[in-house]
Amino acid sequence: MRYTDNLLATLFNKIRARRHKSLNRIMWIPVAFVLLGFARAALLTIPFKRIAPLLGHDMQSAAVVPLACQKEISRATHIGHAIRKAAKYTPWESKCLAQAIAARILLGANNLPYALFLGVNTRRDGVFTAHAWVCIGPEALVGGQAFSEYTVVGTFISTKLVLPLQPMKYL
Repeated sequence: MRYTDNLLATLFNKIRARRHKSLNRIMWIPVAFVLLGFARAALLTIPFKRIAPLLGHDMQSAAVVPLACQKEISRATHIGHAIRKAAKYTPWESKCLAQAIAARILLGANNLPYALFLGVNTRRDGVFTAHAWVCIGPEALVGGQAFSEYTVVGTFISTKLVLPLQPMKYL
């Protein structure tokens, strides 16, 4: 009898956790949908040089990835999933840069560390392509792990990761 009680309790806990996980993923989709619209409108109407300072601290072309605890990565993964899901259903074009901007806004609003990368690639046929992706820890939230395919030309990290410059003390 005791074994069955433990089995039922475990089963109910798994169902409850699954439902909670699904709810966490679903609740971000409407917000992501709206932010993708704002990001797309901004990209169409505002020059990128005016958008760039809003993306975070400019690290130039340094490819740095912020470390995060498991709880932060889990929450960020839900946000990334919602952005990718919402991007499939927008009536406007929601490509990598719009997705990266939406991810940056949501991650920043939730005080989660992020790194937004801009990369370029010249294929063998001479076609020049650009790509944007966002990472937190080992996870690529939007845009996939593109380090092997693209050369990083711009990196923006969350301002919470930037330490104020302090003069070095010599011994």
